[in-house]
Amino acid sequence: MIRAELKKLAQHSAIYGVADVVPYLVNFGLMPVFTTYLSPANYGALGILLLFGVLTKIFFRSGLDSGFFRIYYEQKTDHDKKLLATTLFVTAFAISAILFTLCVVFSGPLSRWLLGDELSQSLIATWVVLVATDTLLNTFAFVPMNLFRMQERPKAFTRVTLFRSFLNIGLKVAFIVSGWGVAGVLWADVASSFLFVAALSPTLLRNLTLGFSAPMLRSAAAFGVPKVPHGLAHQVLNLSDRKLIEIFLGLSSSGLYHIGYMMGTGVKFFLSAFELAWSPFVYAQLSKPDAARTLARLATYAFATLVGCGLLNAVFGRELLFLMATPEFHAAHTVIPIVVLAYMTQGLFALTSIGIGISKKTTYFPVMTLSAAVLNVVLNILWIPRFGVEGAAWATVAGYGLMALMGIYFGHKHYPIPFEWSRLLRIVTAAALAFSVSLLAPVEWPAGWKEAVAIKIGATLLFPVALFGFGFFRRDEIAWLKARIRK
Repeated sequence: MIRAELKKLAQHSAIYGVADVVPYLVNFGLMPVFTTYLSPANYGALGILLLFGVLTKIFFRSGLDSGFFRIYYEQKTDHDKKLLATTLFVTAFAISAILFTLCVVFSGPLSRWLLGDELSQSLIATWVVLVATDTLLNTFAFVPMNLFRMQERPKAFTRVTLFRSFLNIGLKVAFIVSGWGVAGVLWADVASSFLFVAALSPTLLRNLTLGFSAPMLRSAAAFGVPKVPHGLAHQVLNLSDRKLIEIFLGLSSSGLYHIGYMMGTGVKFFLSAFELAWSPFVYAQLSKPDAARTLARLATYAFATLVGCGLLNAVFGRELLFLMATPEFHAAHTVIPIVVLAYMTQGLFALTSIGIGISKKTTYFPVMTLSAAVLNVVLNILWIPRFGVEGAAWATVAGYGLMALMGIYFGHKHYPIPFEWSRLLRIVTAAALAFSVSLLAPVEWPAGWKEAVAIKIGATLLFPVALFGFGFFRRDEIAWLKARIRK
């Protein structure tokens, strides 16, 4: 049974992963174009605008997208499911329209708060409005995109996501090469979101009905609204370092950090794909016997895969950055392995905190993320002036580490899952050993690249060997692997 569930989870994760990985590879291939036409200061501005865009998304949806996902499984009839979708969509759109109007009215003060006086204020105010417009458009997308996941239609989810991604990438290239700069990136986001929403509109309309249910809204809000401060704190933890680097070190340093951070998020694409499949999978398991033990075993396999992907990202990130970016961005390589470690810690949180969502104790989420965000900001203020951009990256690791510890504690308290801690520790130890060996590679570029790549390939191959040597694999797993190899 466990292998059948693992196969299903892996298949759905792989399909969802295509939606992230393929556009990422195309974007990566186009990095020489982007770094030629955009300066480090441009990347710094984009990083801060990214933070603003994520914050607007959290406020505009007010946690109703999360509430929709959780409460949907409790609806017994098709009419009730449509009534839930209608109620939450109408409410989210009303909130979004009001907040969009406020963003337009106060675009001037918002632009000064975000990017200071280093750039033209009228230009930045236009950027703020474009970001808010993109967020407003995407309010029309959360119902159909969540339905694809809840109805186990990962192929439909991936098709529309790829449509939007490739359209967005094509428009960005056209606008940036034409000299539009940062504005070109933002206009590409707006145009692709508009066409993305248009493609989703038939799915949205099919799942709406006449009516409005206040009890459903209260139930969804009770689950989702506590995730608003959670989401805000999570983005402070994840993105506030760009703004703090800009304050302490300048916009160009923030841009260097942003490009290095992006290079360190290769592991995120496994994590994002897995999380899209993980939540519906977890909730679907709850009615089955021995659900907790099944989730524990699958969490072990997922963590091993996450760490393996992270190891590859951390080991080869420097060479990929040097290969794809212009020399003025090469100094960003120092943050790549630290960012990878932060995302692996975030993945541990996602795996081990599932008991909180299962038990609907979502009030813990803001407690955890606010604590982690406060720690992150304090450490950023202390470490950025002293250690530069590496200090910001380590502050992110510390924040996610605290959140993971709290997630383990609260998740186990309300829905105990017998995680295989000994095996998880073996995974971490094997990865640490492999990464340590990779540090023996020469740092000269491009003179020593062949020797560096050879050493790093050997280091990554050491990871599965070390897992075997540390006794990670169970007898039944070894027997299954041997049978698969013979077959």
